[in-house]
Amino acid sequence: MRTLFIVNPKSGMDIAAPLRRQLLDAVSADPSADAHVLTRAGEATSIAEAAVRQGYERIVVAAGDGTLNEVVNGIGDSDVQLGLVPLGTGNVLASELGLSPDSLQRSLDVLRAGKIRRIDLGQAGTTRFLLMAGFGFDAEVVQSVPTRAKGVFGKLAYAPNLVRESVRCRPSEFKLTLDGGKVLHTQAYNVVVCNCACYGPDFRLAPDVRTDDGLLDVLVFRKEPAMKLKFLVWLSQSLIKGTTEISGVECYQSSSVRVHASPVVKMQLDGDVRGESGIDIKVLPNALSLIVP
Repeated sequence: MRTLFIVNPKSGMDIAAPLRRQLLDAVSADPSADAHVLTRAGEATSIAEAAVRQGYERIVVAAGDGTLNEVVNGIGDSDVQLGLVPLGTGNVLASELGLSPDSLQRSLDVLRAGKIRRIDLGQAGTTRFLLMAGFGFDAEVVQSVPTRAKGVFGKLAYAPNLVRESVRCRPSEFKLTLDGGKVLHTQAYNVVVCNCACYGPDFRLAPDVRTDDGLLDVLVFRKEPAMKLKFLVWLSQSLIKGTTEISGVECYQSSSVRVHASPVVKMQLDGDVRGESGIDIKVLPNALSLIVP
């Protein structure tokens, strides 16, 4: 099967560099595989689009969730299979799939086995996402972390920004329009539209979320006593001591949602800021062929 590996040399911690080198060596020994090493931000989408036109049957992303998002948008509605070698900072999709970022051989074995699962995608405006769309507090944190800091400190690079943004964050008036015209008005610090259960590698926002149920899960972190503190504790626990699950957050299921906020808040998709509130989001059922363990 003709395969293109898309490798982001800036993804993840600096210690991922030897794994990238090993991967490129393995690709060079495979006559059915090619590799493209990215040189600029946003390039992965155009490379994936070109790979589809050139007849590649599989695209494997050797990077993190942000590069995966770009590739998903390049694949579009084609039947190209998507694989993953987790070499990013958070590796949230890898956590969802049970893939360890520390085992290159395990990732390659999964690719060779070639098991496919059709999964849903989300779409915010015209941009697709694999994992989530977040509005408010989490988007502010995502934007505030420098890429270089993630390379040195990994997911711990988020810690000081979590504290700072938790102090600065103010609630917005959200209007959420769900299936059937149901409208929710609420003051909230954060709204997350989920396509998967994992929010971080050790942080499960909504354990019952499925990537193949044709629905999105809308989580609302309302303005209430200690909500900012609780969210900060949940995130800190996931960064420092391991698996964390949350409780006491409102959750709704819908195949579509319009997110409006006053004042307007930033929107992050799969860990990168890519817009703001005032946008329509919908599920794209069974839109992607994903290579899974």
